[in-house]
Amino acid sequence: MIRQFDLTLPNTDVDEAYSQQRNSGVYDAVAGKYADPGTKYAFQVLEGSVIAGQDVKLAAFRHLQDLARSEDKQHDFAYHYDLDACRTVLAFASLCPDPSAGVPLPLAMWQKALLCWSQGWRNEAGERRFHRVVFSVGRTNGKTYLTVILLCYQYLIASAGRSNQDMAYIAPVSQQSKKGWRYVKSTFNRLRREGFGDQMRQMKVKVGEDAAKSNANQNQLLRLSDESGQFDSYHLAFSVHDEVGDDGRIGLIKQNNGKITSGQVQTFDSQSWDISTAYPDSTSSLYLTEKLIREAMLHDDKRKLDDNLMVNYTQDSEDEVDDPTAWVKSNPLLPTAGQTMLDSMISERDTKKADGSISEFINKNLNMWLQVRENRYLNPHDIKNAVVDTPPIDVTGHICYIGIDLSKLSDDTAVAFVYPYKVSGETHYYIEQHSWIPLNHTGGNIGQKEKQDGINYRGAEQQGYCDIARNRWGYIDDDAVVTWLADYIERNRLDVKFVCYDPWSSSDILDKLVQIDKWPMMPLRQTAHDLDRPTAEFGKAMRQGRVHYQDDQIVQYSLTNAILVGNANGLKVDKERYTSKIDCVDAIIDAMSRAIYEFSDIDPDFASDKQKSPLSGMSDADRHAFLMNVGF
Repeated sequence: MIRQFDLTLPNTDVDEAYSQQRNSGVYDAVAGKYADPGTKYAFQVLEGSVIAGQDVKLAAFRHLQDLARSEDKQHDFAYHYDLDACRTVLAFASLCPDPSAGVPLPLAMWQKALLCWSQGWRNEAGERRFHRVVFSVGRTNGKTYLTVILLCYQYLIASAGRSNQDMAYIAPVSQQSKKGWRYVKSTFNRLRREGFGDQMRQMKVKVGEDAAKSNANQNQLLRLSDESGQFDSYHLAFSVHDEVGDDGRIGLIKQNNGKITSGQVQTFDSQSWDISTAYPDSTSSLYLTEKLIREAMLHDDKRKLDDNLMVNYTQDSEDEVDDPTAWVKSNPLLPTAGQTMLDSMISERDTKKADGSISEFINKNLNMWLQVRENRYLNPHDIKNAVVDTPPIDVTGHICYIGIDLSKLSDDTAVAFVYPYKVSGETHYYIEQHSWIPLNHTGGNIGQKEKQDGINYRGAEQQGYCDIARNRWGYIDDDAVVTWLADYIERNRLDVKFVCYDPWSSSDILDKLVQIDKWPMMPLRQTAHDLDRPTAEFGKAMRQGRVHYQDDQIVQYSLTNAILVGNANGLKVDKERYTSKIDCVDAIIDAMSRAIYEFSDIDPDFASDKQKSPLSGMSDADRHAFLMNVGF
């Protein structure tokens, strides 16, 4: 019987799940029937004869699980694996020249597997199952070569017998697209001499500097760039979007991808490819897409995003930078490229170590998302590792510090709860947040707000992490914020030590909270001098694995956006772009300004006799009474 797995559960991983299925005989029929490279490669990866990272293992496991479902003819699985389609694309690929050699070279097993997975899986109508393919690999591993094969295959084979088909090769800027297009041209020229000459003459194919066009059936393969933005007028049957991870710099890729996929909705047998290495800026839409598909593959029991394929060759840990034998996880070409490629990579690694830029090697050569810019606040892996499936503590009656960051213009209003607690003598922090999302600057359009900020607010609202402004003006309801906060505190009987806030914020929310007069209110100036300590301590706790929060995309995306700025007085967090959201980070750090002292003997309000603080020596209640009478 085919068992379905939730690979996010503790003590459950893809290797163990595969072993259980294999040992129970689930894959016996699959192994006997399917001898194609895609299936052979999946078995090799999961048996360990091919070294692979977790993302590739997930793709291989999904392939075998789906073959078993197909053989079992499960009513809720509407796909099948077409071996004839695999044979056709592999036969075509054997005729295509390698860009460097100028002649066809034998493809490695992993390359054949990618071609088979992407073209072999079909739905009941015979269309390709995967409408979107994400393919990421370390630099110089031939990703453009594979996709050029597919572009020519689509034009000459998959689109044969159809008319007015649009296809495209896309790069971030025009200059980048020219290099990939040279590969396309040379491949067409080679195929013209290798058995496709008659067909191309009948189709009247002309390959120019910007397009390959057929005067017979009006099919066209175009060279496009993100900077041109010319996507609304095309319904692309097939597209390759190169260096799509560059979204953090270009800012148009996510928007253009939306135009491409929306144009493919009513296009028969359409497929779009996103190909790239990892980039420094993990606010890229590719990083978020990889995360989304990875989560779907981990939930073999739910099988969401069944029409998305991700094959991501990346290391599992930054520590593998010191283990060249593991580099094949991000560089699958290494086993067939010979010792020269490995020696060059080791030399590059050693050079980067010596000049202090090893993160660049990890980023590009090992295909890992890292913030290599010096002003990035947190590493994406630390942000991801802080996520927990269930709260580590029961917050009911727990000591709590609250930070509030109020909306300015199009910013969100965020309330953060920081719960300090002890684990084996170490201070840990459990974080919760709730945000209120204004729509006044997007004309009440939540879709535009989500696209602008890069956050799925509607999904976050369903999970209880935010409220979207519903009034006709799109403004945040101050009363709703105060009511929600008061109800949450009372419902959970929180022991609120301080509510920390920016005293320069002008809002009825603060006035109402002061009038309630239930919780100590602590004004905190938003200067580098006052925020330096909590900013440093929170960053340190994140890196040491002492901060925990549930899978709240608002928290994760906000932490990803945060950069460090400062002066001689200290550091604080800020954002690079106007649309970047860090509101809940500001709220968290405000709360951390007092939470870090919960188990400390240090009095943060102590001052010497020469410069005596009016708060020194006061109890929390006395401080609260004093601060309520301070004017600004």
